Amino acid sequence: MLRIFAIELRRSPLLLALPLLVVIDLLVLFGRSRYWIGVWPEASAAAQVVTLFLGPALAAVSAWQAGRGSRSGMPELVLASARPAWHAEAARFAATLTLGCAAYGVGCLTAAAVSLEDAGPGFLWPSYLLLGFASLTTFAALGHLVGRIWPSAAFTPAVCALGGFVAYVGVGQGYGLYVLSGGPTYTIDGTVLSQRLLLALALSCVAIFFNRVPKTYRTVAAYPPVGARALMGVSMLLAFALVPLIALSGPVRVTRPATAVEPLCDRGGGRGAQVCVCPEHRKYLPELTAMADRLAWIPQGWIKQPAAFYEFGLRPTRLGDPGFDIAEGHVRPAAISMAAQVSTHSLGCTPPRDARRAWEASDRLDLWLEYRAMGTDPKAADAGLNMVGVAQEQRAAGKAVTLTEAEQEAWAAEQRAQMKKAGCEG
Repeated sequence: MLRIFAIELRRSPLLLALPLLVVIDLLVLFGRSRYWIGVWPEASAAAQVVTLFLGPALAAVSAWQAGRGSRSGMPELVLASARPAWHAEAARFAATLTLGCAAYGVGCLTAAAVSLEDAGPGFLWPSYLLLGFASLTTFAALGHLVGRIWPSAAFTPAVCALGGFVAYVGVGQGYGLYVLSGGPTYTIDGTVLSQRLLLALALSCVAIFFNRVPKTYRTVAAYPPVGARALMGVSMLLAFALVPLIALSGPVRVTRPATAVEPLCDRGGGRGAQVCVCPEHRKYLPELTAMADRLAWIPQGWIKQPAAFYEFGLRPTRLGDPGFDIAEGHVRPAAISMAAQVSTHSLGCTPPRDARRAWEASDRLDLWLEYRAMGTDPKAADAGLNMVGVAQEQRAAGKAVTLTEAEQEAWAAEQRAQMKKAGCEG
């Protein structure tokens, strides 16, 4: 069996294409984004996303490999062999999957290597890597099965590659076959991941044990033994049962329980509030504590900070989660949340829904606090954001941060006066 596997490994066209697949893997890994470097769950998700391209390529090669025997006129040799036919199919399928996983593994190890310096304790999260492996195996199995049914040397691989990519992009995320990001406040659901791994195993068994005997050789001896046919039947039923079950099982990525995380907290060099993040987001902590310090050093007595700022997911409440978020490497959402918490803590209320002027004043104050927290030019702070309905407030707050401290204090007093008319004291 190992000799057959070694022969198939050497004959696989994927062996020659392996360097190209590795290059594609690395281009996708670093070309899509780089914010994941230094964050273990994000690096794990980034390494897994490359299956968007590796999967269809593996399906095409698997289809070509599976149809090679039929195109070479070898059915009679296979049937006359002392070994069952499924041994050759298993070796052929294993060779394709091994080379595909080799390219995938290079990307995973590269993601780990570039993250080691900044990520701190821990390593790549196995759940994301297993999700990618399940997708690769599913693609290889479907390609192998299609190649055995339609053993065309060009048409079938092309259909598998193109059709697989379109299907993967179109419905893959909805079915939880891949995730685009992996923040530390989320994790892969173990039950849902097990379903995808089981589906990959079932499809692999169907692909290996599927029997396609040409009419010329249809004798009783040509068919596989009862045990092999029974295993293929069970695997086919399992695959048909798992497809709707996966569709109804919910998202593959779920919120990580707050009790499973020990927050990493720090206070800046000033008098700002303590900032707590998930341990995997440690590389953002210096920037976040600097933001809390800038808010604390605004020389206006009405401004009050909470005791601590927590990242989203660390301190959820029954009414929601007021924590700040870090979106794809950007800390501006954290500044937005910090400013909102400072505003609420300082003013003690939100205006009534029908108090339009008070809401405009509240938005201007929040934006002004955000710009002060960021400590950068407002246009640079707003770059890449699409904040609908507050363009005037953005301009007013952006102009206010360029004033002297005394002028800013007077400007903030005017906004608070508008809110006070609506019942908000501060």
